[in-house]
Amino acid sequence: MLMMKRMRQTHLSAVDLNLLVAFEALMREQSVSRAAQEMGLSQPAMSRTLSRLRDLFEDPLLVRMGHRMVATPKALDLVAPVNTALAAVRRTLEPAEAFDPATARREFRICAFDTTQAVVLPRLLARLAGDAPGVDVVTAPLHSNPETFRQLAADQRDLAIGRFETVPEGVRCAPLYRDRIVCLAREGHPRVRSRLTLKRYLAEAHLAPESESSVDRPFTIDALLAKEGLTRRVVCTVENLAMAPFVVARSDLLCTAPGETIAPFARGLGLRVFEPPFDAPSFDLQLAWHERSERDEGHAWLRQALLDLFA
Repeated sequence: MLMMKRMRQTHLSAVDLNLLVAFEALMREQSVSRAAQEMGLSQPAMSRTLSRLRDLFEDPLLVRMGHRMVATPKALDLVAPVNTALAAVRRTLEPAEAFDPATARREFRICAFDTTQAVVLPRLLARLAGDAPGVDVVTAPLHSNPETFRQLAADQRDLAIGRFETVPEGVRCAPLYRDRIVCLAREGHPRVRSRLTLKRYLAEAHLAPESESSVDRPFTIDALLAKEGLTRRVVCTVENLAMAPFVVARSDLLCTAPGETIAPFARGLGLRVFEPPFDAPSFDLQLAWHERSERDEGHAWLRQALLDLFA
């Protein structure tokens, strides 16, 4: 069995693809001279090609009957599979069809924090509804940067949005939008009035997202405070940052979080937004993709659409 497999592989590797193109022409024309003319060859060259085809398929393929040539039964059996194989090769070698967002039907897979999705998706979906109604988006949570980079490399995700300080070889990045840290307190908080001082901030109880220390981030709030020799008391952690505004709205807890990220959840809940009473750097949310998608017209269109939305 192994020997047979090797023989078949060697036999296939020795096949000139042009022989199959010549076979296609010969079967269509049923004439060596006309097939030669169609392919731009001399008649002797096409006769030699027919001889090679006969050796390849171990069959005469075309035989003379009176004043014309006719295909043998084996040749007729070969017509359909050879035509199918050549059609597949031609489709593979043809230039990719230009991406037209107005008519394209395609699905893109994007991973991001759920709170980031709340910032990005409304704008993106509005753009798609107007410009690319056949383009669908499937979202997934971003758990860690290394896992995200593996998913991009494995073609399991098309795009990722997150805080990527460094990226591995093969991954491309572009800044999507800049975010900054804000502090949330409920309207009517008994101790937080017109402004939030550092003394008041440190004296209050806090709510924090549990993921803040478990997901790749350039900094955490507690790490920023620790640099100044300060600490706060976190009395409650939530796994999902989107839940934080709802808890803050019904308690006296403070929540410190990215402003753009938390804003969609904070609106309409009667929350007040304060600048943090300590130094907190702003930071970029980045759009990441794998280099294999760099020249994909549809992928490039979606990347640019996202970047334009936040320009």
